[in-house]
Parts: sequence; C-alpha cells; structure tokens
Amino acid sequence: LSKIFNDAWMRSYGFLPDEEGVTAGDVLRAKDGRLPDLVHTHPSETVRDAIEILREYGVSQMPVVGAEPPVKSGEVAGSVSERELLDAVFSGRASLADRVDQHMEPRFPLIGAGEGVEAVRAALHDADALLVVEDGDPVGVLTRHDLLGFVAAR
Repeated sequence: LSKIFNDAWMRSYGFLPDEEGVTAGDVLRAKDGRLPDLVHTHPSETVRDAIEILREYGVSQMPVVGAEPPVKSGEVAGSVSERELLDAVFSGRASLADRVDQHMEPRFPLIGAGEGVEAVRAALHDADALLVVEDGDPVGVLTRHDLLGFVAAR
C-alpha cells in the first residue's frame, strides 16, 4: 500500500507531474500532429501489415496492442521494430504472411507522462523507445528522435 502513495512511483506511472518542469508528456504533446496518438499494430495482423503501418506513419517501432486505443497497460502485448522485422524477413525466420505475435519483441519500457526530460533521456540510453503512460494508461511512444526534435525546437 505504501508503494501506491510513493511520489516517485506515482510520477513513473503518470499520476503526478515532475517537479523539474518539462515532462515526458510535454515532449509527447510537442510531436508532429500528423501521427495518431498511439501508432500500433495488433497480434493477429500480418508482418506485411505491420511493415505497412511503420512505413505509412514513418516510425521505426510501435507497440503491439490487443485492442483499439484507448488501451490499458495490460493490453500491450509487446512491440515490433523495423530492425527486427527486416532481420527476420531477410534471414528467412519470418514470412510477410506470418502473424505479428510470432515475431513480437518485449514491451517498451514505461515512463510516466509526469516524469522529467532527464528521466526520459536516461531511459532512452538503454531503450530505443518508451511507452508513455498517463494515469496508468498508454498514451504514446517517445524515441531519441522525438527528444532531439523537442530540444532543437526550443
């Protein structure tokens, strides 16, 4: 029970804003508005479908979700990336007709919308993408590209 009322835990799941100013949510809101809030694919879609979604929106990775947004954290099954799909298709481990769930990677690490940009930067040191959660629910994805774009635009 004490974990629920711990400010750091509350911030990491997007229930409290960060005290340092600019947050993960600010970076997410500053992204180009041409993208849906949560570019995603589903476990039952094909590898070809996933590649088409990545190309359509110009993203390099996306979550695999079990429902249409808005989704709950528990509905995020994993992720796919252009890097892994490319390797799988060209090595023969995957066919374009395979289901996405046969080639999913782990879920993206979570970061609360209220976490500061330094926490975002630190988390992106070890991860290619972060799933931003607000009030415990996924609301978008942040990458190094997004963070650099935010910094450059300021």
